[in-house]
Amino acid sequence: MSKKFINYKGISVKKDLYPIIKHIEDVDKYREELGRLSSSWDIFALLGQLGDINIDIGKTKENFLNLTSTLLNHLSEETIKKVTAEMKFKSQVAIDVVIRNLFERTADIGFLATDDDIRNFIQTYVSDYNDESLELKKQIQKRFKEYVAKYSVYFDIVLANPNGKVIARLDETNKVDKIDNSFIQEVLNTSDEYVETYKHHDFIPQYKKTLVYSYKVTKTNNPNSENLGVLCLCFRFTDEMKGIFKNLIDTRNKEALTILDEEGRVIASSDRSYIPLGSKLPIILNEDYKVVTFSGRDYIAKTCKTNGYQGFKGLKWYGHIMIPIEYAFLSDDLNPIDTDDNIIEAMMDNEEHFSKDLKDVFNKSRTIQDNLSRVIWNGNIAQSKLNSSNRGFSKSLLNEIGVTGVKANSSLDNLNQTIITSILKDSEFLSSLAIDIMDRNLYERANDCRWWALTSYFREALDDMNSIAHKKEEISSILKYINDLYTVYTNLLIFDKDGKVIAVSNDKDEYLVGKVLSQEWVGKTLTLGDTSKYTVSKFEKTNLYNNEPTYVYCSAIRSFKNEKQINGGIAIVFDSTPELHAMLEETLPSNKNGVFGVFTNRSKKIISSTNKSLEVDGFLDIDDKFFSIENGHKYSEIIEYDNCYYAVGARCSMGYREYKSRVDDYKNDVLCFVFIKIGNIENSNKILSNKNNTFTNQNENKKFDEDSTELATFNIGNKFLAVEAKNVLESISVDELEESIDIDKNNPFKGMVLYKDRLISVLDIRDFINVEVEDDELNNIILFEYDKDNIEHCIGIMVSTLQSISVVQRSSIQHIENHFLGSGTLVQSLVDITDNNESKVAMILDIKKIDDNLTERV
Repeated sequence: MSKKFINYKGISVKKDLYPIIKHIEDVDKYREELGRLSSSWDIFALLGQLGDINIDIGKTKENFLNLTSTLLNHLSEETIKKVTAEMKFKSQVAIDVVIRNLFERTADIGFLATDDDIRNFIQTYVSDYNDESLELKKQIQKRFKEYVAKYSVYFDIVLANPNGKVIARLDETNKVDKIDNSFIQEVLNTSDEYVETYKHHDFIPQYKKTLVYSYKVTKTNNPNSENLGVLCLCFRFTDEMKGIFKNLIDTRNKEALTILDEEGRVIASSDRSYIPLGSKLPIILNEDYKVVTFSGRDYIAKTCKTNGYQGFKGLKWYGHIMIPIEYAFLSDDLNPIDTDDNIIEAMMDNEEHFSKDLKDVFNKSRTIQDNLSRVIWNGNIAQSKLNSSNRGFSKSLLNEIGVTGVKANSSLDNLNQTIITSILKDSEFLSSLAIDIMDRNLYERANDCRWWALTSYFREALDDMNSIAHKKEEISSILKYINDLYTVYTNLLIFDKDGKVIAVSNDKDEYLVGKVLSQEWVGKTLTLGDTSKYTVSKFEKTNLYNNEPTYVYCSAIRSFKNEKQINGGIAIVFDSTPELHAMLEETLPSNKNGVFGVFTNRSKKIISSTNKSLEVDGFLDIDDKFFSIENGHKYSEIIEYDNCYYAVGARCSMGYREYKSRVDDYKNDVLCFVFIKIGNIENSNKILSNKNNTFTNQNENKKFDEDSTELATFNIGNKFLAVEAKNVLESISVDELEESIDIDKNNPFKGMVLYKDRLISVLDIRDFINVEVEDDELNNIILFEYDKDNIEHCIGIMVSTLQSISVVQRSSIQHIENHFLGSGTLVQSLVDITDNNESKVAMILDIKKIDDNLTERV
């Protein structure tokens, strides 16, 4: 044995796999199956001596043992590669989804810190002992509650003066009234657009650590303006992480997803019972994976740093995943689906799913099965010519050897089905992840339009339409400031109760000012019931988005004097083309070819796609059943699409938090489809072409007597043919054919084979029995002999597969006088053959007539 290999339960495995292979369930399952079959070969070898079957069972055993070793090594490597790739993907997505969410928070604090109501409150507030101040404090707390009602990702809002004195906060049960001065000074003196801190904050003492976004409140938006105080938004980090982890983890393998800080300390954990907060873990960035020990248990672990979002990378955090090694490589508990051989062939020809090494294992298996099939078939031919008392025993033994060979190959078939099932599972997971990210993102859009509609300056300005022209510049300035913070919009518009545009954030759209908007969503906005309501346009083309389709989110601007009165509205134009595409692109594995994602509505209209051939506003032309999935449900299936087989996973949106939930009036079902290419429909490798080889010798209920004869059966393409077994010499591999380089390709003569010092002509008769067969499907040559004018004659014909040696009654053979070939007949009779409870009609060939007619053409 090579120094690179080590014996593992009778199988040679690579040394680097040895510590892990015992934990890979599929490998152990196949090893046990193939090990039991290996024992069977030993039994057959002993029995073969009794039956005199003349088969080298030892060579067959060696072939299968070598194949088993090769298969299990490759299967181990592929399993490890797949599991660790999934680990990397999940840890990457975990940190990237967090960072995408926190990017929105940096915009929130930047905008809220410029809120005029907050500025006015700080400047007016005296103390809690002042009645007017107390009334103002109630109003600002009401505004905080209104804000958190829109942005439910915050659990507290804290406002302090420049000395750190807490003058207002959302959570009135928290009685802390002073913030540490060093923190206040850090915020007041920052040159950044926000301060992001994850630590223990003294003004939220009930938590060990919290994630807080803070910024200074200044008198005006001028950079040199006087500092009025500090505003802090306290983020529901733990709550948010629960939702992210829930959509990513597989509880079956007991994996734990975590977020680590710069030092490797756990700040969020999907399972605190065995990966507690505060645990110190190794940061594994430069390896595909690493086996680590934590609390006396071995884990497979992987760490990823964020890719960032629009340049924002947040604090130096990492996504980290750990799976107990004994659970990391569980066998898939999915029920394998019964997949068409053409799909399996296509998958095996795609190195994205089926490595070249693993494909070589299947090729070797095919060769072994071909040889075993041929040896058994020839053994039965030999037995049919003997009158030995062991004849029946020998045939039964040959039958069992064949059945065992089929069982050996079935393990590989099961592996194929498992891979296909796994691909379908992946497509469902990715589509679910993408739809969740989309729901989370569009939830923010619904929040934004509702909150900005509450801007006091907008409300006061629209209360006095007589002076609105003088306020246009200030309104535009506020809109531009917001748009600079929230870069997912191309434009923000304010319109009055007649739908006339008052101001825009994008200078390029200044021409819209003064024009009346006639879209359906304008009227809906002007009739919204209260400040919790909003409306969204259909995903349709609009001149507000360069005549491309997008969503426009809107909310009503209510009178400052009377909240029941609507004076206009705000419309925010979502930059859907790059944003939706990014949601799909960032969800899909970056190292996979042939994978693409699509967002559609229930009418099949495409909202976004990573496939360039599927344009936005076009249609996804696949089966209707994909588009009838219930909200939050998923479905997957293998389909034919664009001359390929694809595993397609689909998931229908279900909303996020209160967005598109039962308490929300907005209904807009979006479906995400993830296509994973299995392979091309046209596949010529035919790795499974011999899968249907039959090793059965004969129907054991039929006994050979003087009124019966034995027929050797085989296939050429889909034609089931037979000849009398007494005329068969044996079957050999087509590889032994010496082709003639001068012969016309259309000539039935294909070359010669050397058999026991005799050169035998080989013929291709497929054109004469009207069957279409590819060249590489003709894998065998059957050699025949017959007596012509007392001179021994032999010919060979090329066939696809070898079938059984069957006993039939002579009286059941029906002679025919058609299928003429020249002056002779190619098929001389028909017979019904029943084997394994399956009845098929075989055409019996006249070998002499084939020779007489076809060899004359050579």
